[in-house]
Amino acid sequence: MKADSLQGRRSVLKRTSFSLLTIGLIVLLASLFFHDSTSVRSLSQVTITPTAFNYLPFVAKNWSPPPTLSILLGHNNVEQGLFLDYGGDMDTEVVSVGSPPTEARRTGNSQVLPSPDGNQVADYYMQFRADDGAIFAGDPTTRIRIEVEYLDQGTDTFMIQYDALSGGPLADGRFKDTGSVIKTDTGRFQMAVFTLCDAYFANRDHGADFRIDDRGDGAEIIRRVTVTLLPLPPGPAVINVDSCGASPWDTNPDSDAIQTCVDRACNGDTVTFTSGVDSPGYQGYRVDKTIFLVATTAKSDLTFTSTDPANHALLQATADLKGFVVRLFARSRVPNPGDIDDITISHLNLHGGRDVRRCFGDDEIENGVGDNWGSWLAECSEYGDPWCSAGSLGMAGAMDWEDAAQDYLGNPSRWSTGLIVDDLIISNTECGTALHLDGAAGTIQNSAIQTAGDHVHASGCTPTESDEGLGDWSDGITFTGPGHVITGNTIINPSDVGIVFFGGKDTVIVDNTVRASAGNYGAFAGAAVHPWIFGDVSGVQVVGNQVINEGDSNCGGIHAGINIGTHMWRGGCVGLASPSAVGNPNLCVAEPPQPFGTLCTWDEPCQVWAHVAAGETFTLKDNFVSGAQVNYLIEGLDLVGTLVESGNTSGSPRMTDWENDAHCEFNGVVDTWGTIDRAAHHPTLDGWTDQRIHCER
Repeated sequence: MKADSLQGRRSVLKRTSFSLLTIGLIVLLASLFFHDSTSVRSLSQVTITPTAFNYLPFVAKNWSPPPTLSILLGHNNVEQGLFLDYGGDMDTEVVSVGSPPTEARRTGNSQVLPSPDGNQVADYYMQFRADDGAIFAGDPTTRIRIEVEYLDQGTDTFMIQYDALSGGPLADGRFKDTGSVIKTDTGRFQMAVFTLCDAYFANRDHGADFRIDDRGDGAEIIRRVTVTLLPLPPGPAVINVDSCGASPWDTNPDSDAIQTCVDRACNGDTVTFTSGVDSPGYQGYRVDKTIFLVATTAKSDLTFTSTDPANHALLQATADLKGFVVRLFARSRVPNPGDIDDITISHLNLHGGRDVRRCFGDDEIENGVGDNWGSWLAECSEYGDPWCSAGSLGMAGAMDWEDAAQDYLGNPSRWSTGLIVDDLIISNTECGTALHLDGAAGTIQNSAIQTAGDHVHASGCTPTESDEGLGDWSDGITFTGPGHVITGNTIINPSDVGIVFFGGKDTVIVDNTVRASAGNYGAFAGAAVHPWIFGDVSGVQVVGNQVINEGDSNCGGIHAGINIGTHMWRGGCVGLASPSAVGNPNLCVAEPPQPFGTLCTWDEPCQVWAHVAAGETFTLKDNFVSGAQVNYLIEGLDLVGTLVESGNTSGSPRMTDWENDAHCEFNGVVDTWGTIDRAAHHPTLDGWTDQRIHCER
C-alpha cells in the first residue's frame, strides 16, 4: 500500500549563450557545399574546424522542403539543411572513436574548448540551425522528429532545448526542454529520438533552432543529427500502434513498436490498439518493456484506447517485463510532469503477468535479481522503490507534496489533472498495485480489477500463488490527491487494500464493489482513507460502496471492511513524514492527543491522522459491508469539522486470518478483539464499539 516515491524536483541550469561573431565571406560560401570527412584523427589529434558563424539561408523560402535535414559531424561536417554553430558556450571538438574509428564531435562538459573566435567561455552545448527554407516559424509543420546518434559512454545525461511555440523557462517558447536521455555506458553508438509537437524553429535560441545540452555532468559525443519534418494533420490524428510494427496476432514482443507510435502522438491525438479479446486467434500485444504514455516531453489531451470499445484490446506482460505494464510518464526523462494533463486510457485489458512474473527472488528483496522489479530506462536505483514494482497500470502524475492546501487550480504546473481511466479490465497483477493514480481532478470509472498479489501470510496456509514467499501484496486501486472521482469499479481479490486513498480534499469514492472470493483470498482493508500524504480530507465522500468478504476464516478474509484513518496501521506512525500530512510530530504512542490540524514535519517522525477542517464535512453514507472481521473501523480521524454518517448497513462480521488479533502488542500495550461490526477509537462515536486496533496484521 506504499505510495510511489516522491518525484525528484529537478531544476535545469539555464546557461547564457553569447552572441556569435561574423566571419568572412569565404567561410560563408564554403558552408553552402557538402564536405565528406577525408581523414580519421585519433583523440590526441583533435582539430577544430569552424563552419559559418552567421546563418545564410540554404535555399529560397519557396523551396519545397525535403522530409529530412541532417548533419554528419566530424572534421568537415556534412551539412544537408542542418548547420552547426560555434562560439560562446557552444564550441565542440572533433574526436575519433570506435572500432573501426569514426569521427564525431564532443561537447565541452563545462570546460573551455578551443574556438575560432578565441573565446574563453565554458562550453556545454552543441547548437544547430535548420534551413529556414525547410522550416521557419512553424511553417510548414510544427511536428518534427529529431534523431541524435550518440556514443553511449558513461551514465550521465543530456537533453535537447529547442525553439517552441510556447512554454519553456521564458514562457515564450525559447529554450524549451525535452526530457533527458540517461546513458547506460554500453560503449556503442545509439540513437535517441525526440518527437516534438510544437516546433517553432524561428532562430530564437541565440540565433539557432535547437541545441544538445550536456548538462555539465559528462561530455556528449555526437556523430549524426537528423531532423525529419512530419506531416501536420488537419486535426487530431489517430495513430494505430500496428502501423509501427506491433501485432496482437502473434507472440512477438511489441513494446518497442508500441512506444514508437506512442512517442509520435501530439496533443489532441488518439493512439489505438487493435481490438480482439473475443476474436479467434487473437494473442494480444506482448509487453516486454513498460509502455510510457508520455516518454520524452510533457504532453496533454491524449487518448489511448482500443479500436472497438465493445471488444477490448489486450496488453499482456511477458516474463521478462521489469516494472509496470503501462505507466503515465517516464520520470527519468520528463522534467515537468505537472504539464501532463487530460490523459485518457480506456477500453483495454491489461494482464499483469502474475503467472510468469515474480515480485522478488530468493533474496526476498525487490531489486531485479531473480524478480521483475526495475525498468528498461534508468529509473530504478533504490531497491524496493514501488515505482519499479511489477505492477500493472501506473497513472501516477505530478503532485505538490508541499502544498498542504492542495491548490491545484492556483498552481497548475505542479499538478497533473484530468487523468481518466475508463472501462479497463486489469487482471493478474503480480505486486505493487494494479492501478495507481496521482494528481488532481482525475477519474477512475467502470473498471474491473481481478486478482492482485497474494494475501496469504498465516502459518500453514497455502498461497494462491506458489512461486515465491510471503509479501507480494497488492492494492486494487491506490490513489492520492484532491478532487478525484472513483466510481462504478469492481475489485475482486486484492491482497493489500481494495481501494486505498492517501489523502486529498473533495474526493468522491462512490458505488464501488470490493470482494474477497471463497478460498485463501483476503485483504487488510476493503476500502480505506489513509492520508499518509495529504492529511486534509475535508469534503471527502465515501458513499454507496459494497465490501463483501467470502474468504477463508483461517487463511484469508478482509480484516477491516471500510477503514477511515491510519491508526490501524501500527498507530499511524511513520519515520519520514510528508509535509502535508496532519498528525503529532515526533510522537508515536497508543493514545496520542488530537492534533487539531497540526502538520507533520518533512522527513521526520509523525503519528498521522485524517483531518477534517472546521466548517467542513466528511461523509460516510449508504455503504454495505458484510463478513469482514471489523466491518467499519474509524481510528485516527482528527475531527474538527463534522462527520456525516448515515445509512451504512452490514452483514455479520466473521473471523479472518488477522494475525495477533487476540494478542496485539503496540508499544508494550496489549489489545484483544474478535469480530466487531463498528469500531471507533480516535475518536469514539455513539453506538460504535470503542476498540483500539493498532495492529494491521
